Amino acid sequence: MSDTFKSPTPTAHSTPLWRNVSFTLMWTSTAASGFGDRMIMLAALALLGGLSHTADSAGVQASTQFFFFAPYLVFNLLGGWLADRMPRKWLLMLCDESRGLILLAAIFMLLGAAGPAMIPTDRHWQVYLALAGIGAFAAIFNPTRNAIIPQLVPERQLQSGNAVILVINVVFGMVGMVVGTKFIINPESIGSVRVGLMCGALFYLVSGWFFVFMRPIHEIHSEARKPRALGEAVQYSVKHRRVLLLYAVNIMVWGSAALVSTGVMGVLKIHYLLEGEELFHSFGYVSATMGTGMIVGAALVVIIGTHRESTIVLTTGLILAGLFTLILALVPLLSVTYAAAFCIGVFGNVAIISSLTILQSITPNHVRGRIMGLNAMIDTVFSISIYGIIWLIPGSDHWVLIIMLVLGPILMITGAIALVRHLFSGPMPNRTANFCWRVNRLFCFSWHGLAVIGKHHIPATGPVVIAANHTTAMDPFLIQAGTIRMVRWLMLTAYRLPVANFMWNAIQPICIELDTETGERSGAMRQVRQIVGELKQGDVVGMFPEGRLQYDDRVIKEFEQGAAAVARLAGATIVPCWVDGTVVSRSMIAHALKPTHSSVTFGQPFVPGKDQSAEEITAEIRRRVLALGEVELKRRAEL
Repeated sequence: MSDTFKSPTPTAHSTPLWRNVSFTLMWTSTAASGFGDRMIMLAALALLGGLSHTADSAGVQASTQFFFFAPYLVFNLLGGWLADRMPRKWLLMLCDESRGLILLAAIFMLLGAAGPAMIPTDRHWQVYLALAGIGAFAAIFNPTRNAIIPQLVPERQLQSGNAVILVINVVFGMVGMVVGTKFIINPESIGSVRVGLMCGALFYLVSGWFFVFMRPIHEIHSEARKPRALGEAVQYSVKHRRVLLLYAVNIMVWGSAALVSTGVMGVLKIHYLLEGEELFHSFGYVSATMGTGMIVGAALVVIIGTHRESTIVLTTGLILAGLFTLILALVPLLSVTYAAAFCIGVFGNVAIISSLTILQSITPNHVRGRIMGLNAMIDTVFSISIYGIIWLIPGSDHWVLIIMLVLGPILMITGAIALVRHLFSGPMPNRTANFCWRVNRLFCFSWHGLAVIGKHHIPATGPVVIAANHTTAMDPFLIQAGTIRMVRWLMLTAYRLPVANFMWNAIQPICIELDTETGERSGAMRQVRQIVGELKQGDVVGMFPEGRLQYDDRVIKEFEQGAAAVARLAGATIVPCWVDGTVVSRSMIAHALKPTHSSVTFGQPFVPGKDQSAEEITAEIRRRVLALGEVELKRRAEL
């Protein structure tokens, strides 16, 4: 094998989502559903007289939400069960076509009506019935959609895929809000309501057929399709603490979303004394601003680009969403209202996407539908409770402000406690090392697009020497991000800056002295004994046999014999490692701060024989490291 092996130019790790036909069909159908949902909600608000100056607008808005989401209590779990029992794409199609037919029936009921959009009180039940029917099929649709997304995109793109789906839904919901309030639905014309309902029906009926052409991967095995109890999701959840914690987080997130989305109208009436058409338009604009924030939040998640360490992203989103909820309720200044609504959208959606991604990642495919259904049902219990309270409580416009003033600090405190606990927990031997490890992982997986291959090759226990090629100053950070065992790195004492003593004390690097006159290592035998001693205690030691960085090219240098010598003396396992896709530069700052698509590949481990010479072991390490480079070259070429 050539000694002048060069790594390929960094490339993306996965096929772009926009080239995934099945995923494209998924998001286009989701877009149509988002528009259709908004049409029925706006039509209901107009028909129920929620825009009248004498109406308790927040209460009417809450009533529409209550009847829309009430069916979720039954149909969420049923939908999840159906998603685990039948082809999910056909179930999605059935839901959209059914919603379209319900809207056509609503149009039929309004035929012949003229004048203002508000209908008599004795006919309100018809509006609530239509909302409940739409909500029932939406309750089946949502857990099915969340269950099928991991079948449409690879795990590495799951967080980005969720972000795209949710943002598309928000975008078209926002488009529906602006178009509906500005151009279609007029509170003074029931004919405009019919037009809005017809638009929504057409979106449902046409988009439903898109699902027919999807080609999901990882279909549920026939054994997994055998009849199963709805309660299996409960049994699974009880046995998995992380699932229960995510349920709790989702209750908080979606409950807050229910309160804030309903409370916007109360904020506008109390802070700015708006009513009628002016209130209707302002409600649309503020809601659209919040939707724009959700788009930005989804884009932020895509930029972060990793489902690993999503807990950090999730808890940070909770803290900031709570802060801006407090500001929205507290400050009666229009520019601040819009800014706070935008930021609630940003950080609320970051929390929603992160929570969903974690839940999808940790649940197996055969039970994922029921888990999603149970999760949605639990969220709905709290959401509709909030809607019901706001609907029934006298003076709800005032009360929503008070509740938001309490909710904001609760979100902030909960998020902060969860963030601190997560940052300082983990597989490392001490709290500070866990903090460094988690922050490093988030940085490497997001900023450097790190892909880790073969991490199972690192033994779970016992002495290990990781022998890697040396491309940049980021190599130790990338390798450490790819393993759950703490790696003891060799480093020059001159680089152990006092300002970072908290980190050095936590990760315990093995420091090497250099003779200032000759530039050679001083006390080499003493340092070898120190490394062997650390290995015999069962540690993992990271070494770069090249002994220097590849500053100007990616030509592999000659390997020194240190890694071979200490591994043989300590009886340690050697894990060859290949680092690729890093920056070619002499600047240490560029090594860290220039975005990349880096990868770390761990090869098959081996234990050198006691009778082998250091030269033979070094040659074997070099051969294996170069072989990993060849494999990575082919992998990138295929992508």
